[in-house]
Amino acid sequence: MCRLRGNVSPVQPYKSPPNCKVWTALVAHCHYLCLTLSGTASHTVGCKKEIARLIMPQSSWAQEVVDRFFSGRKSPSRMQCDEIARRVSGASTVCPVDSPGSMSYTVVCSGCPGPQQNLIVSLREPEAVFDEEMVKLAKQIHGTLVPESTCHGNVEGADPPLLIYSMPYLRGSSCINVLAFQVEMDPDEQTKHQVFVKYFARCWYSPRLVSHQSQADKQEGIRKRLARLAEESPSILPGSILSELLQTLPSLFSPDYPQALTHSDFSVTNILVDEDTFEITGVVDWSIAAIMPFGMDLDILFLTTGFMTKDGWHDYACKRLLRETFWEEFWAISGIEGEENRGRIRVLSEAAGQIGAILRLAFRRNADGSPSDEVSISESRIKQLRAWFSAYI
Repeated sequence: MCRLRGNVSPVQPYKSPPNCKVWTALVAHCHYLCLTLSGTASHTVGCKKEIARLIMPQSSWAQEVVDRFFSGRKSPSRMQCDEIARRVSGASTVCPVDSPGSMSYTVVCSGCPGPQQNLIVSLREPEAVFDEEMVKLAKQIHGTLVPESTCHGNVEGADPPLLIYSMPYLRGSSCINVLAFQVEMDPDEQTKHQVFVKYFARCWYSPRLVSHQSQADKQEGIRKRLARLAEESPSILPGSILSELLQTLPSLFSPDYPQALTHSDFSVTNILVDEDTFEITGVVDWSIAAIMPFGMDLDILFLTTGFMTKDGWHDYACKRLLRETFWEEFWAISGIEGEENRGRIRVLSEAAGQIGAILRLAFRRNADGSPSDEVSISESRIKQLRAWFSAYI
């Protein structure tokens, strides 16, 4: 399997076992499985035998996702999709990405004619198509970090329907491959966790105008979900936390709080970083991007202050330091001043991040990947949410 959108350079070894390029890839893959499959697979630092036991064999999770994509499909077949990708890109070879989506079949196309020898071609179901206006806005705010996609129309005779997209092959490694998988970190490892500050500062300084009705609808949708979670699954999180978040909602949607471009799946697998500088080189998969209160993507701060194993979520020893450093750098880059002003912004932003985490982990997904109204949460995700919210309990 190829790495997603340019993630082809060797993975930087972690501090644990020597000669660990393969080991590191296994650990990263296990961590991804934990986050996406709610604990059905995991990694264990320092124990290759345990990794081999826990990870699915070569017919891996990624292969199973691809197989499921084609299992309910009459046409085209996977082989035909590969041929479509070759025809669109002019590539000599195609290789599936190693983090496939459930509603698309995406490949890396190598040996393409022209200046870009590598391209990404993605055959996507109608529910997973890109909103051109959202992608345009994302490029306006984040520039070259956002790959510009080109739609090549529908796949003729596809059942169910498929649309063809191509986009640049971005350099960099998936963020999941450069983050630490041990509780203790040295200063260099800690530095890697500050790559998101500039991204969020750009979002803060690019607020969008949203109609009153649109804001009211979004606020009510979130209110209903939080209330349903409190009613149907009161044991997941303390009622005091959910009540506080419900009370915060009007402030998040108030005229004096910025409504910002929100990726809605700003995860460690959708962020590419430079292995040497750890700067973000790309942010991919904008299919469910929306305009929401600033901070709804800040659950990435939870994701990057610890890691998952089969035993549950583990905070980094420097978790508090990582959070405080993020905010110190955010204030410096954004130019926001005044203790009272900063305090209010931080409280509201972190509340938005908590709501984002709840929506992504505690509710079943709609066909397009957005959270539905149906509560559906595994035991591992309950532990994850509780661990993330422990600082607020």
